[in-house]
Amino acid sequence: MSRVLRRGAWRALPAALLSLLLLAATSPARAADEQPGFVIHTAYTELVNGVYYLDADIGLNLSDDAVNALENGLPITVKLQIEIIKHRSWWLNSTAAKLEQSYQISYHALSRRFIVTNLNSGDQQSYSSYREAVTNMGQVSDLPIIDAKLLDAGAHYNIRMRAVLDVTTMPGPLQLFASLFEGWNLSSDWYQWVLVS
Repeated sequence: MSRVLRRGAWRALPAALLSLLLLAATSPARAADEQPGFVIHTAYTELVNGVYYLDADIGLNLSDDAVNALENGLPITVKLQIEIIKHRSWWLNSTAAKLEQSYQISYHALSRRFIVTNLNSGDQQSYSSYREAVTNMGQVSDLPIIDAKLLDAGAHYNIRMRAVLDVTTMPGPLQLFASLFEGWNLSSDWYQWVLVS
């Protein structure tokens, strides 16, 4: 059965490649002078009523291919990967907690609106332009990270985060194609800071 599935996926691959090549022929919504890539400009946490909340400013510039695919109906998902690292004096540091926050941007051709959906909460916002949508998608505000009671008293922790273009949400053949090309392999560097109580 797995051979049949693999054979079917490979038959669909030429159609998927042709679709993405056709998408690349249209003009992108982002400005020509912007370089594709993700960068975390600032990020910090604040302890409020026993819970750590995250605020961050993330620059999200999709590649031309990704913007073209978005404008032609393919939703694009960006995932924030967040890790809390516990320092240990006599042993390797350990990961105390992990969190993933996902946002999806899609384009509705009839309304000519870009929709940003928080996939964790289901909240949606509508924007008139691509630039407005990705700018707001990169503004993280008051995101609950972890209850302070789950952390060891007196221990030292760092928190780190990165933004990643999540190709695993794409249809199978397109996912395979996207994983092979640089314009779809977008990820920020890890941004790290001290978790202060």
